[in-house]
Amino acid sequence: MLFRRAAALAVGLLALLLCTPVNAAELGFRDLLRNPGTPLAGASDADVIIVMYADYNCGYCKRMEPVLAAALKTDSRLAVVHKEWPIFGGASEYAARVALAANYQGRYDAVHSAFMLSPTRLSDKSIVDAITKKAGVDWTQLLNDMKVHSREIDAILARNAREASLLALEGTPGLVINGYLLRGALSQR
Repeated sequence: MLFRRAAALAVGLLALLLCTPVNAAELGFRDLLRNPGTPLAGASDADVIIVMYADYNCGYCKRMEPVLAAALKTDSRLAVVHKEWPIFGGASEYAARVALAANYQGRYDAVHSAFMLSPTRLSDKSIVDAITKKAGVDWTQLLNDMKVHSREIDAILARNAREASLLALEGTPGLVINGYLLRGALSQR
C-alpha cells in the first residue's frame, strides 16, 4: 500500500512535469469516459484511468498493449478505455469498425487484443477478417451488427476523431491519464 501511494505520487509529479492538462473548457476528462463505445478494461472503481487513442496499424500502439495488459494484471485499481482512432487508412478504419461491431456480441476485448498482438500488419480486409475469425466471433452476427449498428459505429469514430482533434493529438498513441495528456507511447521502464 505504501509503495502504491509513493508510486502514485511520483507518477503524479512526473505527469505534471511532462504532460499537458486537458483543456476542461473544451473537453472534460469525464466526457472522454461517457459512452466510449468500448468496454472499460480493469477496475470499475479505478483511481487511475487511462484513455488510449490508438490505431491497429500503429507500431507504438502495438508495443504498448503488453505494457497495459501487465499493468492491468498487477494493479487492481487501474482501468483502460480504448478509443478507436484509425488514422492509417482504409484497412485501419475497417479494423476499427470490426472491433466496435464485435462489442455487440461481447467480443471487443478478444478482437482488440488479437489485432494489437498480431505480428502481421492489418493491410487489407482479408487479414482483418482472418484475425477476427480466430478471435472467436460469430462471423454472421458480426457482419449483421456492422450493418445494423453502422450509424452508432460511425458516431463513435467521429466522436473519437473530434476528441483527438480537441486534444491536439498529432498521431497515435495518445493517452489521457486521469486528465493529463501524454502524446506517445509508454514502456515498462
